Amino acid sequence: MKNAVPEALSRVHAIMEQKGSHILHTNDIERLDRELLVRNHWLQEIIQGWYLVVRPDVLPGDSTAWYANFWDFLSVYLQHYYGQEYCLSAECSIDLHIGSLAIPKQVIVMAPKGRGEPMELPYGTSLLVYATKNLPEEREEKRGLQVMPLAYALCKVTPTYFQTTPQDAEIALRTVTDFSELFRIIEQHNFKSGAERLIGAYRFLDYDAAADELKNGLKSRGMAITEKNPFVCETALLPKMRYASPYAARIFALWKQFRPIVVDNFPTPPGLPKNIPFYLQKVTEIYAKDAYNSLSIEGYKVNKELIERVKNGEWLPEKNHEDSKERNALAALGYYRAFSAVKDSIEQILRGTSSAIIAQRDLPQWYQKLFYPAVEAQIISPSELIGYRRHQVYIRNSRHTPPAKEYLLDTMEAFFHCLQEETHPGVRAVLGHFLFVYIHPYMDGNGRTGRFLMNAMLASGGYPWTVIQVEYRDRYFAALESASVDANILPFTKFVVSEMKSR
Repeated sequence: MKNAVPEALSRVHAIMEQKGSHILHTNDIERLDRELLVRNHWLQEIIQGWYLVVRPDVLPGDSTAWYANFWDFLSVYLQHYYGQEYCLSAECSIDLHIGSLAIPKQVIVMAPKGRGEPMELPYGTSLLVYATKNLPEEREEKRGLQVMPLAYALCKVTPTYFQTTPQDAEIALRTVTDFSELFRIIEQHNFKSGAERLIGAYRFLDYDAAADELKNGLKSRGMAITEKNPFVCETALLPKMRYASPYAARIFALWKQFRPIVVDNFPTPPGLPKNIPFYLQKVTEIYAKDAYNSLSIEGYKVNKELIERVKNGEWLPEKNHEDSKERNALAALGYYRAFSAVKDSIEQILRGTSSAIIAQRDLPQWYQKLFYPAVEAQIISPSELIGYRRHQVYIRNSRHTPPAKEYLLDTMEAFFHCLQEETHPGVRAVLGHFLFVYIHPYMDGNGRTGRFLMNAMLASGGYPWTVIQVEYRDRYFAALESASVDANILPFTKFVVSEMKSR
């Protein structure tokens, strides 16, 4: 019995390797192994007969593993019951094409045989499979799922899609690069209503050449077109330009969408302080409070005594090998070094250097200083601190999934471009922090680095250094989640303002 769990895990691991998935069906696992691993919390039931392999130390209510495996479950589940004879709805297909970063509350699928009512999945998500004999004539695979090609899906979505999710609709339209393919699909499937909406939409987005080409081409084939702009917003979110990826386009769109809300709800900038040494002294004085709260938010167990020892050089790891590997002390030392580097960057900002340029130049150094004590303790390699993350990351209990590593250069380039173009320091602070953690460019330290960035941008407007307090941790994360998943930046803006006023 002593080796029962490891042996069962070994057999399940072999099955996972074969299937290439953490999702297993009850028929995949021997009954005794299944019961043993469920009892020991290695298997988490998704729905009856389906299991997710997890770590047994996952806390009750932790949704991270589910969100990380959400799309994989749908792929395995739908393949199991329908083979290739199913397709995601037009809206859900577009979500996958444009790299939507939020796990949807519900995914709608069409198949020859469907339940017709939602199947409840963990953490408020659901799957609706409705029956239809008319599957889309054109399908392709995306993330292991049968979806409509982007051009096909754009023809099939309802006008409501453009009204309720204008940002996604605009990104999808700008993602289309081959208008001849769009023309082929419209003509071949006689998508006249879809064509009228798309031509009107492209006209609205200032793609007159594409709109004219589609309209005239269809007219020559006998399809009379009456243009209908499906958007109800007054202006487009994005400038007419070629975007490196839909993820980069989303950064531009979010910045433009959120900017006026931040401006309307943020205090007027005081302006750069005339007494720079006095401002920097205030930053120095707030260090202990900031370090305690910022590190505590991330789960480190630190106290004022440890923070002061590190600050005063009284923590001497070279004399005690075990202390050199103490997680909390290493984090505190890294924070002190990074805080000092941020303070140096702020001094340059206060003396008139562009805050966005300073941020783009110095931010990697802030991040490296956070973790260099772990390099000195030979816990991690120096190469791990160079560049952006090399793996996918998931934010604990968040429906938001940061972009894949392949798109980080594009999204960070768009991020710094927005930062440099922005004229309001409050916007640079709020959206700088939010979008940095939205992208999550590093494997760890994104929250601390994001808060450093926020304070550097606050300094560029003469605002005081603002501490995000650990006692409001839940409210802080909820506000970030609202911005990421519900496209509502107001709670986060008001939260930052309230923390700034409470110092």
